[in-house]
Amino acid sequence: MAEGFGRTRCLRQLSARYPLLILIIFFCAPLHPTAFAQVRDLPPVPSRPGRSVTIQGQVSLSSGQPAGVVLVRLTTRGGVPRETFTNDQGRYEFVDMEEGGYVLTASSPTDATLVSDSIQADTSHTATGRLTVNLTLHLIAEGYKSKPGILDVEESKQKIPREARKAFDKARKFLDSKEVDKALEKFDLAINLYDNYYQALSERGDVYVSQRKLKEAAADFDRALKINLNYAPALRGSGYCKLEQKDFAGAIQDFEHSISVDPGNAGTQLLLGIANLESENREAAKVALLKSLTFNPPAVRAHIYLGNLYAKQHMFKEAADELQKYLQANPDDADRVNLKSIESQWRALAAKP
Repeated sequence: MAEGFGRTRCLRQLSARYPLLILIIFFCAPLHPTAFAQVRDLPPVPSRPGRSVTIQGQVSLSSGQPAGVVLVRLTTRGGVPRETFTNDQGRYEFVDMEEGGYVLTASSPTDATLVSDSIQADTSHTATGRLTVNLTLHLIAEGYKSKPGILDVEESKQKIPREARKAFDKARKFLDSKEVDKALEKFDLAINLYDNYYQALSERGDVYVSQRKLKEAAADFDRALKINLNYAPALRGSGYCKLEQKDFAGAIQDFEHSISVDPGNAGTQLLLGIANLESENREAAKVALLKSLTFNPPAVRAHIYLGNLYAKQHMFKEAADELQKYLQANPDDADRVNLKSIESQWRALAAKP
């Protein structure tokens, strides 16, 4: 009886000290500006023999003016790049391309601070043999941190008014400087200026999550997904709100959808693991939690939830080892003393015959 009480107490202590609130960092943590240039592997798309397509488009400055003599890079499914330059009107063209998935980016050869977001294109979605992908160069100001992610063609088709985009960019800068109220004002302005600004809706939802205004956050994520069903950040946010509401099946569905669109997000894998753990889908939880630790940087908090999982299975040595790994990665954790206490209790339980 005493041993069983000890096991239960350890799990309750851990659950109480690490509620889901800690996971909001995965919505708000900024990354380095080089995230603009990241290109992730694309899933292979079967091609139809004998069919070739042309990928074309225009590169513009944020002011809307055409960007002439700009380098456009197209990365194939096998990672082999093709490059071309825009003409004086900002137009570019790649001809005789096999049907499949590609990623396109643009950058100024004379100004390293001018780059575009990465646009994912799938030529199998066009029936005309020509696919138009437009790119916009943005200025990466010193100290400005963007969030990662590959855009899809739907995003590239948006006609975002200049003032709305400026408000959105200012909002993100205010978030970087932790001026949350000012950020919300700018997100509100961006959305008022452009109703279909689902990126702004999703970002505002993230802010509401950080303020524990989950009803407002869920409404923003839902509205964003009505505009773009495949927007990974909104899917992740929607799943988080459902997780908090204990709608675990709905949360799992959103997280899996988000991962299918953006497989490179460690935070989403962690959340998927937690949702499966809450649903007692222990094997699925283990797979997702371990996966979240393979990224660079890893979702190190997964060690805490793996410890919880192993403790539920009476694998107390493995559970204690996971807490040890977490504390090694985070030696300055404010709750270090309590986590060490739980680790010690689990090791004591592991030592019992």
